[in-house]
Amino acid sequence: MSELSQPIEMQQGAIDPVLEFFFDYDCPWSFVAFNRANETVMRTLSRIEWRPLKQRELKAALADVSNKSAQEIAYAEKNWADWLDFCGLQVSRDFDAQTDTSFALMATLFAAEFGKDKEFAGKVFETFWCNGKAIDTQACILDIAADCGLEREALEQWFVQPAVAAALDRNAHEFVERQGFATPGFCVADRLFIGNEQMPLVELALGQVSDISFVMPGSHDWDGIES
Repeated sequence: MSELSQPIEMQQGAIDPVLEFFFDYDCPWSFVAFNRANETVMRTLSRIEWRPLKQRELKAALADVSNKSAQEIAYAEKNWADWLDFCGLQVSRDFDAQTDTSFALMATLFAAEFGKDKEFAGKVFETFWCNGKAIDTQACILDIAADCGLEREALEQWFVQPAVAAALDRNAHEFVERQGFATPGFCVADRLFIGNEQMPLVELALGQVSDISFVMPGSHDWDGIES
């Protein structure tokens, strides 16, 4: 198995700005952030390094995770509905939908080996959240992978390699080491951002580490505007 989740160097030897995206497929906020993150890297000439992880492994690694209050849960559902409206998304799942994403996460690492991680992740999110179909079996993930032009037999062999499951665990533990505590999580260099609402700050951070000159949100010179 080749190296997983390693930065790709540009032809000139420099490394392009990278947005590390820590996510799980049954995380509603990861679903909302998917397209926004892809739009962000397009605007900043960056790229996404997909870092799939199991939410339950993340929670297990955090010793002091507290239960949310009824008010927090209600507001989160309302906030999610507002973001779906803002992003023009329609779903067939409840906010708190949960499923076994193990095969989907492992297959994401496989898709990355062939440069099809974005396409594959998008189809999995669409299948689960928009179409309301199952993603918890090997068979359904093999079908999605085949739609992306990935070989079924090779993916079946991938699923049974211990190093693949270990890579998912490593993503979760590394995220916690960086002070991550919820998905989606975003890392730009050594800066951590948690949550879909942080995307403007993520875009600013990517702009700051790139060689592009453009006006970032919130950086307009209002004092220079004539009345």
